[in-house]
Amino acid sequence: MQPLHSRLSAIALATLLLAATAVNAERTYKWVDAEGNTHYGDHVPLQESAKQRQEINELGRTLKTFDESPTADSIAEQKRLASIEHEKLKQSEDQARKYRELLATYPSESDLLLARDNAVNALKEFIHMTTMRIDSLQKRQDELAAETADYGERGKPVPAFVQHQTANVREQIDQNQATLILKQAELEKTSQSYEAEIERYHALQLRNVSAH
Repeated sequence: MQPLHSRLSAIALATLLLAATAVNAERTYKWVDAEGNTHYGDHVPLQESAKQRQEINELGRTLKTFDESPTADSIAEQKRLASIEHEKLKQSEDQARKYRELLATYPSESDLLLARDNAVNALKEFIHMTTMRIDSLQKRQDELAAETADYGERGKPVPAFVQHQTANVREQIDQNQATLILKQAELEKTSQSYEAEIERYHALQLRNVSAH
């Protein structure tokens, strides 16, 4: 005959096994299908296993909730939203960097306006001097043309130095006119560039104030 404590241990083990079997037998799941219908069962069908479901007891109380498994579409959407958020953050960081760079270059708006005025005025002065130089060269060209005509009226050949001066003046006029066109284009580009910089300064300044 087995000792008493051995028989008691065997009875306790059998009791635990029966209790575990009863618990497993009473395990119930609750889930909602795609049409919104609620279902109960001791297992979740494979086609419904990716959906959110709850494990409930015999009283209908939720013991555990299993979250819905992400689908390929939901994963793609999460990646898309994360990409949008990343781009927004990048733009915000870029704006902050540009604002810091602007402030490093121009501590105040008045500094930016002063830099614009200096650049624009320097170009305007250069254009003015070039225009005056062209006018002076054209007057000299007229004088040389008159000399050339005078030699022709007197039936004399035009001296080589007059011909050389005429060609040289014509070349200088062409060069200065080309320079004038380039500087006028540079003036327009510089003005537009500074105006855009001022607008960006205002926009970044406004965003910086709003962020604080």
